[in-house]
Amino acid sequence: MEFPHLGFLSAFFCLALVGYHVQASLPAEDYWKSLWPNTPMPKALKDLTQSDSEWKAGGRIHAKVGHRLMDLEVYSKPDKKVTSHPTKFKSHDEFNHSVTFFFEHFLQPGKPLNMEFTKRSAEFTFLPDKVAKSIPFSSNRISEILNHFNIEAKSSDAETLEHTIDTCELPAIGGVDKYCATSLESLVNFTVSKLGKNIRLVSSTVLLEKETQKKKPQQYSVLPGVKKLGDKAVACHKMNYLYAVFYCHKVATRSYSVPLVASDGTKAKALAVCHTDTAQWSNDNIALKQLKIKPGTLPVCHFIAADSLLWIPN
Repeated sequence: MEFPHLGFLSAFFCLALVGYHVQASLPAEDYWKSLWPNTPMPKALKDLTQSDSEWKAGGRIHAKVGHRLMDLEVYSKPDKKVTSHPTKFKSHDEFNHSVTFFFEHFLQPGKPLNMEFTKRSAEFTFLPDKVAKSIPFSSNRISEILNHFNIEAKSSDAETLEHTIDTCELPAIGGVDKYCATSLESLVNFTVSKLGKNIRLVSSTVLLEKETQKKKPQQYSVLPGVKKLGDKAVACHKMNYLYAVFYCHKVATRSYSVPLVASDGTKAKALAVCHTDTAQWSNDNIALKQLKIKPGTLPVCHFIAADSLLWIPN
């Protein structure tokens, strides 16, 4: 599903900021240097930022919504009542086709895995921090948000925005620290608050040996060279919104860098996370159903999307 009239919404977005008092904010790259003066900003983050000149000229606010990156019910209470479109939180059809769950012992050379690597919402960029803070992001102010972006209340676009906000407001279950970041600064601040400053960012890479990539999932085989990255991490998943919004969470996981090769020659270095504490997951959780296990029995692993971000301690 995509927002229609992209050009109109992009232009209107900038006009819609009139009336909000926005102070000058520290450019994202300068903010990064204030924390890590001797470390260049990773490309995965730099691609999500805009320069001041780009923003003042109208920005590159691109709206392109696709299916969900992660089943966030994995980390949320299943009995949470949502104010709108509750079926969106119970339907796993789109999610089922793009995410494969597996056990930790599958991370061995030669093991086959059916999966797909798609980089969703690639054109999303963060707003300047002060701009992001000036715009409402709350289910209590959904009418104001829709009016702000000139979106009809019962349209599919409105449903997408509401869905993202509702997902961000779902309460976390035990052992999970979660936060929806609407700017690079807020994303980094949350991560540093959970892991400290001695951290690094890792992301998945896909190297295509053919000009086209098949849309359907392919069978990949694990290559030698699987590396364990650590026993704790903060993962940030890109959400569907008019600008970059990331759902970040710190959970009990083991993370791995996994080299893969597909039957058509596609190579990838993917990031896998294994959830070690599933005791409070629902019996109806799609991951547990797929693996046919009960909560709290075995670690549950999955690869994270190509445009997700994984922060780990150095």
